[in-house]
Parts: sequence; structure tokens; C-alpha cells
Amino acid sequence: MMKIKSKLTIRHFILLGGMMLAIHGCKEEELVFPKNANTEIEVSENRPTARPTNLTYVSAFNQTIEIHWPELSDRVVKAQVKYTDDGAEKVLDITKFDDPVIINLKEVKNYEFALQYFTADGTPSKVTKTELSPRPFEADYKINSVLINPIPGGVSFIFPKTSDRAIPGTISYMLNGKQVQQVFSANTMDTVLVENLVDETKIIDFSVNLKDELWGRNLTTQNQIAPGMLVYKLILPTLNYSYDGNNVVLNWVNNTGDPIDVTYTFEGAGGPKTARVVGSTSTAGSLKLDVAGRGGVMKATVASEGGISPEKTFDLYAPIAKTGWQATASSTQSGDGGGTPALFDGNIETFWHSQYSPSVPYPHSFTINFSKVEVLSKIGMIRRHNNATGGFKTFNIEVSVDGQNWTTVNQNLTFNSADSPAAWQDYAFTPVNAQYVRITMTAPYTSTATSTHLAEFRAFRK
Repeated sequence: MMKIKSKLTIRHFILLGGMMLAIHGCKEEELVFPKNANTEIEVSENRPTARPTNLTYVSAFNQTIEIHWPELSDRVVKAQVKYTDDGAEKVLDITKFDDPVIINLKEVKNYEFALQYFTADGTPSKVTKTELSPRPFEADYKINSVLINPIPGGVSFIFPKTSDRAIPGTISYMLNGKQVQQVFSANTMDTVLVENLVDETKIIDFSVNLKDELWGRNLTTQNQIAPGMLVYKLILPTLNYSYDGNNVVLNWVNNTGDPIDVTYTFEGAGGPKTARVVGSTSTAGSLKLDVAGRGGVMKATVASEGGISPEKTFDLYAPIAKTGWQATASSTQSGDGGGTPALFDGNIETFWHSQYSPSVPYPHSFTINFSKVEVLSKIGMIRRHNNATGGFKTFNIEVSVDGQNWTTVNQNLTFNSADSPAAWQDYAFTPVNAQYVRITMTAPYTSTATSTHLAEFRAFRK
């Protein structure tokens, strides 16, 4: 009987010991939140809006680490955080868990934090270790991360938004020999525009300052950049005009997508007239004005964000309608090109050709009869499109009101019979009354050529 009792006692103690170890293990595990060390801590750059489910470390600006506490067991009376900073071990004992703990650090580098909980009787939990780095001082990060870009007529400074806390800032630069300072509040105003900089060829030295008194940061950086070209400067070179019946049409190209205002004034025999369009974003824009088919002077301006362009002046030459025109020539090669009517048929693939079989030497000439007296101020010609060797090089212009008495308005002019591609070549002169205009070609473009040719002729009045 005694042996049996002894065996039961041994079994009892073994069972009791196992129960004690299990109880002790559970006691320790209850202090780890949650039990799985891989999920009990969250590392984030975003602060939780309420208590997190798990412990949350926040890598914060201004070289700080924040610890946000979850709902802890009522057995936990203290948390202890250990880390090394500036060569010394730091120990923080935390007994209140309603507010996050903020740890100020000396450097922006990787730190190891060891966390342990304790009960009222001093029983510790397991130690959980986490590695993370604080973020730099807020002002430092903003000034080192600013994006600086040219914009039309200015420069934009875009600062990353880091918090809702206002940080005073200034942007200083020299303009026309004077110091200019623009004040702003970072975070409150993250995009700062410096405008009214009209010279895109001039590089400007900008000084950017942020002063964060809360953290004792007073930072200045220097940047050099030229402003962007004003939109009107991109549009102005594209301005050109054309005639549409009695109307003169101002045309332009706007590939920027920005709205522009275009104004032009026409000054001619009928008095000044003005046309205007506001806020146009058309890629191929146009503005039409009835000028009764007259020539004159047009002055145009383009306004865009940042300013208005200087006036661009055009001497307008109204095309003389070809209705009723007639043409003769000193010689014409039969069956080649289309004869003298080809000079004004509007088709550069047809042409007039002087006689070459048998050969007729220079000079060659053709005469256009407008059928009525015009105030002639400019003529234009375009070479034969499929031949760049047999044209002429020099020519004279003569006019007449009766076809008998001729006046030379210009002579020894040069024509490029080999331009590529073929393009109109125009010649302006003092306006003169004329019903007839005669073009006399005095020398060949190629020295060995004896004949010549031409695709089209046009005429303008002022």
C-alpha cells in the first residue's frame, strides 16, 4: 500500500509541476500584444486616428519616433523602452498609455528599440525589438525637397506637404536692380508662384528661407533658374494673315492650351477697324475682319497670363482677283506646260515655257493685263515645280496703264529658280497705277540655258 501511495504522490507532483509551468507560461504570454511577435508591432509614417489594434511606431519628422499604444491588459502597469543614442543607452519607463510617447533623437539613422511590459508585481513580458529611422527635421525636408520649375513668365516653388503646422518662409531675388521678397507660409501654402518675370533668357538667383522656431531651424538655400517663356512670346511668331474675299484673316498657332486674347486693328483707306477674341484656346486660331478687299496696315497684340505682347505690324497686300486677266509673251513653246494662261490658273503643276524649238535667246518676257487699272504694290512668282535648271536668274518689272507707255518700277531683281521646295517669291515696291505689268527675264539661272519657264504669277494692291 505504501508503494502505491508513493507512486501516486510522484505522479501528483509531476502533474502539479506541469500545471505551474503552464500557468507561468500563460502569465508571460498574456503580456505580449499580440502573442505573435511579427504582428504585434506596426511601423508606420501615419499616425493612427485612434488607439491602434497593435502597438504602432511612427517614424516622424523632426528626428522623432512616436509610440502609439493599443488597449493594454489592466495587468500592465509599465512599459520600458531601451535604445542607444549618441553613444549612450537610454531607458524610458512609461506608465501612462493614453497619449503617444515621443522620442527625440540626435541623428537620422537606423535605431533599434527594445520594448518590454511589466505587471504590478514586476513580472516582465518578452522583449520585442524593432528597427526604424526617424525622419529629418520638417523644415530641412521641405527645403531640400522643393521642386522648382519654370512657368510662363515666372517660376513655381512646390514644397512637399508634411503637416498642418505653418512654417514661415521667404523667397528673395533681384529684379531690375531691386531686391524683391515674397513671403509665404509653408504647409499652409505649398505652391508658391513668382510671377511677372518677362525675360526668359535671364537666369535669376533665388534665395529660399524657412524658419521653424519650434525646432530652432533657420535654413536658406540658393537656386538659379530662368523663368519660363510667356505664352504670348510663343504665339507671336506664328501670326500671319490671309485674305478671304473682302476679309482679312489673322491666323495663329497655339499649342500651349493656355487661353489667349488676340486683338488687331486694320488701318486702310476705309478708316481703322478692330477685331478681338478673348480666351481662345484653339490650336489653329483665326480672327476675321471685313476690310472691303483693301490693303493697309494691321497691328496685332497677343495677351496671355503674365502680360501682353508688343504690337506686331503687318503691311497688308490685298491680292488682285484674277478674274478677267489676260497674258501674252515674247514667245511660247507650243504644246509644253499650258502656255501663258498657265501663269495664273492657280496650279503650279502647269507652266508657261518660252520657245526652245527653234531656240529663242534671252531676254524673254510675259505681260499680264488686269483688264482694269489697279494700284499695284507687289508681285509674286513661283518656279516650275518639276524643273530647277532651266529657269531665269534676273528680271525687271515694268508697268503701264495703256499697254503702250511703260514705266520701270524695279530692275536687276534676283529670282531663285532652284529653290527647294518651290515657294512663292514676292517683290514689293511703291504703289503705282497699272493695268499692265511686264516681267522681262534678262539672264538664265544656268549659264548654258537659252529658254525659260514659270509656274505662277500673282499681284497685290495696297
